[in-house]
Amino acid sequence: MIFCCTSTEAVGCTFLDWSIYFVTGQSKFYNINRGWQTLSTNPVTDINAHGHNKNHPSGFEETKYTFNQLQKLPSDNITSVYPQPIHIDSSANSIGIPITNIDQLHNQTLISQYRSDDYNRLLSYASTQSKLIFVSGGNDLNLYHKVYRSTGRMPLSPRNAQNTAEMYNELDSVFFNQSIKSWNQQGLTNIWDIRERRALQSNLIDINHNIGKITVDFSFEHYWMDCRSWWFDGVDIIQDIITWLNLIIDHDRFQQWLPIYYAWQKIQSKHLRFQFSYQHIIDSIVNNWSYPIDLTFDEEVFIQHCLIYQHNLNLKTWQLTKFPNNTQHLHKLLEPNIHVV
Repeated sequence: MIFCCTSTEAVGCTFLDWSIYFVTGQSKFYNINRGWQTLSTNPVTDINAHGHNKNHPSGFEETKYTFNQLQKLPSDNITSVYPQPIHIDSSANSIGIPITNIDQLHNQTLISQYRSDDYNRLLSYASTQSKLIFVSGGNDLNLYHKVYRSTGRMPLSPRNAQNTAEMYNELDSVFFNQSIKSWNQQGLTNIWDIRERRALQSNLIDINHNIGKITVDFSFEHYWMDCRSWWFDGVDIIQDIITWLNLIIDHDRFQQWLPIYYAWQKIQSKHLRFQFSYQHIIDSIVNNWSYPIDLTFDEEVFIQHCLIYQHNLNLKTWQLTKFPNNTQHLHKLLEPNIHVV
């Protein structure tokens, strides 16, 4: 039996894939590149559950190949696939768009349509070859999806990233190359300059939305759930999924799984805090309300971006390497925005 967990976003399918194996008492799983592997007793790291080496093809062709490999095994084995939409650079290459030209909106539209068509073909095929579980990424979690939780691959090139900063820099160099050159020529290269330049890039979120948005046709047979149900109601959800798969839960394994799930759940909660609080942070800065903050650099960029575009305000940030720890301190740094936006 083959089961398939998939999503258009990174929302926990790796942990779901591992959880199905674990709570049903499996001790091994099959990876098409490495053969039979010992199932991890706990795949959770500091940022994700990638201690589980799942089958993770990109796009229809890789997914079809993965299924073909799994189908060579005896049918009484439990195996799985976690397919993802075809990578942006692979899509661009397939339709003849140079990666340096994907900053153009017309090309982004073409790439998005190609990726949607390929992913729907993937889903239609996977639903005939497996029991398919689709985890929706939600329509109001843009900031959560903007945070990279894996450095396994660069966003626009097929190589591993050294860190998340390198991944953001790749996007910067493709989408905002002229802006970077202009600011560098003016000597605006300090951390507060970089923060302001990025804050002015009005399509800060729309990069992922324009190219990354996948339109799904749900006419295939599947199990659907919102990612937040998996994050916060996973104890009931996993039992429901196991029943839907016609499998049986191992009671001892389920008890071992619970603390691991709660540890993984805390990771999601941490990533969601800024998503839930950013608007209050902005309101607090504008209105001189007191609210404690400890922001990452990328969160600072977004706050400055919103001040500029929501309120036509900016911050006096010269020599400000890190934002202070309370919104009232930032209120004192407010000034009218002078940039044309």
